[in-house]
Amino acid sequence: MVPAALALALIWASAGWAASSLLGPTGLVTIPTADVLGMTQFTVGLTQVWGDAHEDETLVYANVGLLPKLEVGFTREDLQDDESETILNAKVRLLGPLPGKITLAAGVMDFTDQIDRTVYVVGSHTLGAGLLTDFGQVTTPQLHVGIGGGRFDGLFAGVSTTVNRKLALMAEYDGDDINLGARLPVAPQVEASAGILNGLDDLALGVQFSSPW
Repeated sequence: MVPAALALALIWASAGWAASSLLGPTGLVTIPTADVLGMTQFTVGLTQVWGDAHEDETLVYANVGLLPKLEVGFTREDLQDDESETILNAKVRLLGPLPGKITLAAGVMDFTDQIDRTVYVVGSHTLGAGLLTDFGQVTTPQLHVGIGGGRFDGLFAGVSTTVNRKLALMAEYDGDDINLGARLPVAPQVEASAGILNGLDDLALGVQFSSPW
């Protein structure tokens, strides 16, 4: 299952700025980054997870930028053999971008502790301008490092880059497992995403719509 899922993940991807993670808040595959939606920008999306190590799960989410540095949203989590829960999320940019292209943000996932309240701080750093390879132009490589409680249980980190200004590739450590993912624009303001989660055992596919401004 993993090789086929990885191939799919490398085909379905997107490079939208401040794109939502598969869990809802702006981020990589599942971890948050220091990006936040701009004021009045929004995203809505759907993620389906097919579990091997875990049960199947459906997530529906929406996020909006209420202030220039504040993003809020919710995620509706529907587990196959459990009750559905709605969790509230928020993230605020504290600093940045600073010289060296460093940005710092703090946030909370599941504010009301319906499943597992998670408070975190995360920094993102652009590593360089990119390079030209046989596969195309690789741009905006970024490193993301954070620390949090709840679902992250300490240190989490990830890297991301964009190929030919469209295909976004991501790899992360979420505090417990390695996850891989990708995104690709498939229509105006619409992005498809895919990931291999929970130690490369579970497959996730998603789609999101973002504001046109």
